Amino acid sequence: MNAYRDSRPLFLIVLSLSVLLSSCGYRFTVEGRGPQIGGGSIQDSGPLVPLIIRDFLNRTFHSNLEFAYTKYMRQEFAASSGAKVVHSDGQADFVMKGEIVSATVPTLTFSTTVARESRVNVVVKVTVEDRKTGRIVWSDTVTGTAEFFVNQSSDTETGQDQLQFNQVLQDRALEQAGQEVAEILAADFWDARDLGTFSPGEKKPVTKSLESDQRSPATGITN
Repeated sequence: MNAYRDSRPLFLIVLSLSVLLSSCGYRFTVEGRGPQIGGGSIQDSGPLVPLIIRDFLNRTFHSNLEFAYTKYMRQEFAASSGAKVVHSDGQADFVMKGEIVSATVPTLTFSTTVARESRVNVVVKVTVEDRKTGRIVWSDTVTGTAEFFVNQSSDTETGQDQLQFNQVLQDRALEQAGQEVAEILAADFWDARDLGTFSPGEKKPVTKSLESDQRSPATGITN
């Protein structure tokens, strides 16, 4: 009984504050869509787009880059683009063709005698055609980047080993840039699919390029 009496003043204070805040126009609300059972974001996956990805063309001096980039594209598009990647023309509604336009290695920082950090910039262009009509319905051009560090030894024998190791680092950076390109293109393809680009019916081809869709370095696109 005493405990009940002791709690009455606190209850009255809370009740008074609630009435006062309500009269002043304050409201306690929760914004947003709220949590989703099972986690993850709320998305409408929609129908998958049957797509065949041709082997990429390599316009650069880096040999065998086209094989790695084609592999990254097929893997990423199968996982996160909204496409159903198929391996025969008869199963595909659309055909993707791509080319590695350029791959440059500008120097970022220097020591007194040698560059210490470098970055690879890789430009990739893709087009998607309607398989039956050959009409281009979507195209995109993006740039992937990756940094790597280089070193040089004054000793001849050690320097030769270091040169080979630097080449390995550069090759790895080219791979990372290609993986980034695949991720960006897959996300852009998803957006195009949501806009109905690959739905039946006559539509103007959608083209994205570095000029019309500048991205920050954080997303893998350089100005």
